[in-house]
Amino acid sequence: MIRSNSKESPLHPRYANLTQAERFRGLVEHSKARVRHLGSARAAAYNKSSSLNPNVVPVKYVEDSNFYIGEVGIGTFDNDQQPFQIFYLVIDTGSDLIWTQCYGGDNYFYQNPPLFDQDGSSTYDRIPCEHLINECDERHCEDGLCTYKEEYASGQETFGHLAYETFTMNSILGEHARESVKDMIIGCGINQRNFGPAFGVPEIRDGDQDFPPPIPAPGTAPISGILGLGQGTSNFSFILQLEVDKKFEYCLESYDLEDADVSHTYLRFGSDAIIGEGPEVLTTPIIQDPNFGTPYYLNLLDISVNNKSVGFEKSDFEIKEDGTGGTVIDSGSPLTTMIRRHYEKVEEAVLEYFEGFGIRPVDSEPGFDLCFRVPDNFTKFPTMTFHFEGADFVIRQWSGIFASFHDVNLLCLGIISLDINDEEGDFPYVVNLGAMQQANKRILYDLDAMKLSFTEAECNLGS
Repeated sequence: MIRSNSKESPLHPRYANLTQAERFRGLVEHSKARVRHLGSARAAAYNKSSSLNPNVVPVKYVEDSNFYIGEVGIGTFDNDQQPFQIFYLVIDTGSDLIWTQCYGGDNYFYQNPPLFDQDGSSTYDRIPCEHLINECDERHCEDGLCTYKEEYASGQETFGHLAYETFTMNSILGEHARESVKDMIIGCGINQRNFGPAFGVPEIRDGDQDFPPPIPAPGTAPISGILGLGQGTSNFSFILQLEVDKKFEYCLESYDLEDADVSHTYLRFGSDAIIGEGPEVLTTPIIQDPNFGTPYYLNLLDISVNNKSVGFEKSDFEIKEDGTGGTVIDSGSPLTTMIRRHYEKVEEAVLEYFEGFGIRPVDSEPGFDLCFRVPDNFTKFPTMTFHFEGADFVIRQWSGIFASFHDVNLLCLGIISLDINDEEGDFPYVVNLGAMQQANKRILYDLDAMKLSFTEAECNLGS
């Protein structure tokens, strides 16, 4: 897993000249956009008032946003040194389908390396419609073979063919070891629209050959598609296609922007996803919304600041019959978001804590509601605990709770408040637990047992 703005990322040049404030502003806007579009897609699934198609997939990308990309090998080619093509896919727990751009299309977004050569892969196999009766209905079947069309909540769309293909990834068995998974269902995208602004690359349209758009520097446009890791009912998600050990696990590095240039960690699957046992490993149930099953819901009971309960009730976080409410865990959202009435209770608890040290709030940075100036030698930062069913998710490091603007000696609460506007069809989750708050924990999703386990960890290079 490579954070898009890290020095190891091919995307790093577009972030290199951003100020700290600009980077944080990008994190805030990405987090808000992400949760609003998750909510809008859920509203459509519940047939609520929404301008979105009910089949819209809940993903939002904004230009210069922060996300994780993964390196995968796709296909089988006659090349002894490397019998697969390497691609970078956006890792997304908020969608299900795996897809990459393929040759043969009229519309696509610019990428470097080349598009996937499906005709040259000996393991590429188009899927007959009768193999996937529910998914390949008359709208998604051409000449007896499955097609797909995925529309994303922020206007992007991809159309193409469904096929069985082989995926190859790094293995825990050794430094250069690889393991392959055969017959994975993937989307072979031959018509993509509106991804260019999101990924910061040109759109290539049919007819552009005479007036080609300017292209990025070589190696700075690596993204070719999306690796869906959701738990939706289509079973197209990478994790749900594993025959055994339907698990994945990650360990995210600190989201303190001073550490934004660190290197990668790993996304581990199946038998490689190991978290261990013992009292330090805590477990909570994974819940699935019956009408909108892709995101990972958790039962949140309360929140504490420095071991003092904020005073929530379990009902404050439950999914209601009309589809409102609920808490999700989402590595695709940089920062945690809360609807305003919940956020204000947490903010009050944080204010009370700092008032005990004589520290008062000051004018906030754009996007943040609560900021402080703390003495240089101040070390008594509070903890924050999300009390999930059967497991306390304790954030002990200050960088998992606060965003630090070092140049102006400012510390801001790294949780973003959301105002709900029913007239605009807003349908957000009560809490969306983002990547910043998940840092320095090893987190394992076990879809066989429908449980999420976590433990404290130093998420450094290679974790």
